Amino acid sequence: MADLLECLIQIKGLRETCTRLEEMLQRYPMRLWLQRPRTQKWTPAEIVAHLADAETFFGVRVRLMLTAEHAFLPAFEQERLAARARYSEWPPLLALARFRTRREETLELLEGCSADELARTGEHPRRGVITVADLVAIMLAHDTGHFGQARERLALAAEQERET
Repeated sequence: MADLLECLIQIKGLRETCTRLEEMLQRYPMRLWLQRPRTQKWTPAEIVAHLADAETFFGVRVRLMLTAEHAFLPAFEQERLAARARYSEWPPLLALARFRTRREETLELLEGCSADELARTGEHPRRGVITVADLVAIMLAHDTGHFGQARERLALAAEQERET
């Protein structure tokens, strides 16, 4: 029961990521979202674009795990995808809109899962066998890490702008 409750709390956390990003978009000027801090490879806007594309993969993985036995969960190379999808050309509002839409589709599936469905498994090439509940935890950790990166880079860009 505790694992189910923990997963439900994590699903709620997944829903809150979009709200947190929207609040951050209101807090920082758009120009800062497009600035690449000196030592970083992705701008804050590119981080949100990555979240949008990663959500596509997370959604596919959830769907596979819920509908197939012993589902193979595809991995992806984020740098290659970033270059191919041209994240540097995504305006921050577009990146957030894409992320929000894709996340809503994934949440629609997750919020309707039974305990048995949250225990369904799939095999990831690097992580091995994981459950839907494990994937929820992975998604929330992914959100949290990248949200923190975007927040730090925005703060750094704001500081650099004040210094000039």
